[in-house]
Amino acid sequence: MAYGSLYDPSGNFVAVSTVSPPALGQKVVFTTPGPLLGTAPLPPGPGPYTDIEVLTAGVYEISMDLTARLINASNLTFNTEVQFRLFINDTTPILESTFESFNRITGGPGGQPSQVENRNTIGRTIQRRLSANDRLSIRVITASANVTYRYPSLVVTKIAN
Repeated sequence: MAYGSLYDPSGNFVAVSTVSPPALGQKVVFTTPGPLLGTAPLPPGPGPYTDIEVLTAGVYEISMDLTARLINASNLTFNTEVQFRLFINDTTPILESTFESFNRITGGPGGQPSQVENRNTIGRTIQRRLSANDRLSIRVITASANVTYRYPSLVVTKIAN
């Protein structure tokens, strides 16, 4: 048996960077570890944390979610989007883990500025075989301006050897 979780229950919004190239985007930050058995938050010590390490090999169920806020403020047609993806050991992106939020607005009547704010709790659950000492993190892979997130969580549960 092995399980572990990371959260940020604070409700504080974290700004998303538009770092390029996107595969090297910022990691989602967690402030609080949940129950841990056979897993460890990284970096060690008091938070903030960006990764969780599984200490034994096996098949794991991995759930990740957060609340995304996308703000459009423009009198022009404008799209705002953000995508997150699970990474193993900072180098291996897990394509099927991608989760995203997207917002589109058209300008206000008569060219007047319009503002639309969408908040979406978005997430994904996958199953994946992991090796001992694999580190899991969630990274921003695509982001436009005016995107923030809050209440992130990352939960791993070993379901088979």
